[in-house]
Amino acid sequence: MKKKILITGATDGIGLETARRLYAVGHTLLLHGRNREKLAAVEGELADSDSAGQIYTYTADLSRLAEVKQLAESIARAHDQLDVIINNAGVLKAPDTVTRDGLDVRFAVNTVAPYLLTQRLLPILAPDARIVNLSSAAQSPVELDALVGKKRFMDDMAAYAQSKLALTMWTKALAEADSSSGHIIVAVNPGSLLGSKMVKEGFGIAG
Repeated sequence: MKKKILITGATDGIGLETARRLYAVGHTLLLHGRNREKLAAVEGELADSDSAGQIYTYTADLSRLAEVKQLAESIARAHDQLDVIINNAGVLKAPDTVTRDGLDVRFAVNTVAPYLLTQRLLPILAPDARIVNLSSAAQSPVELDALVGKKRFMDDMAAYAQSKLALTMWTKALAEADSSSGHIIVAVNPGSLLGSKMVKEGFGIAG
């Protein structure tokens, strides 16, 4: 059965490859990206392939919580049901690590944005919907001051590892709270040192 699937961070790396594979077998995709030009290029690439799927695109900067809310509202207005949410978008390094909301950008993008987006889309999820959160093997205990933006990090990986454990924690908590719905909610580690843009930027290697 063909599904309607939202993928965040669909213009690079894991998100892009996931979009390619799902579209190739005919699923309808809601593709999110931060850069409008890159998103249009991905849409063009997929549209040129031999697939019966459909593509919808959405632009939003997930480090800005107001844009996350607008993204959720736009999706909910245009679609009455979603079958899968893949919260893939993530960040390790950024020129400015503090967002306009006062959060560390790793917590904003990797933890808070997917939580806010998922919560706001719960009303349109199919009864057997799946929520897949891209976590990491890099995880470390979460400092609450860091989570709420009261602590600043000198080390990118420390911030990233805390944000990914926080993502895993809220995934488990939501799965327990939502256990009667029929939804499956999981956090997954897609693999270590894959050849993604983030790995290249963070470690200088292609994986």
